[in-house]
Amino acid sequence: MAENSGFVKGFLVGGLIGAAVGILFAPKSGRDVRESLKDESEELYDKARVELNKLKEELDSLRDKVSETLEKGKSAFQGAEEIAKEERDFEEELKGEESEKPEKKEKKERKSKSSKSE
Repeated sequence: MAENSGFVKGFLVGGLIGAAVGILFAPKSGRDVRESLKDESEELYDKARVELNKLKEELDSLRDKVSETLEKGKSAFQGAEEIAKEERDFEEELKGEESEKPEKKEKKERKSKSSKSE
């Protein structure tokens, strides 16, 4: 984008310098010079407008791509958050089952001891 901006500036400056050199070295009458200047300035203005429109279109396209990329990033991040939450829940569930196992063993052992004693 910065390259296009530099191109437009260079284009405009080059046009102005060319017009000035043309005026200085052209053996024309004042009326012819003014008419020539008018024509060249209109032509330069039209070219600058075309370049500006191209830059606007490129900027719009870039803005759309950035918005699309941000949306994709947001949805990917949200998906990753959901997966991480599911993994944490699963890990907590596993930890809960592991802490229950020793308690179940103790209960079974107590039951077996009490049934053997009887």
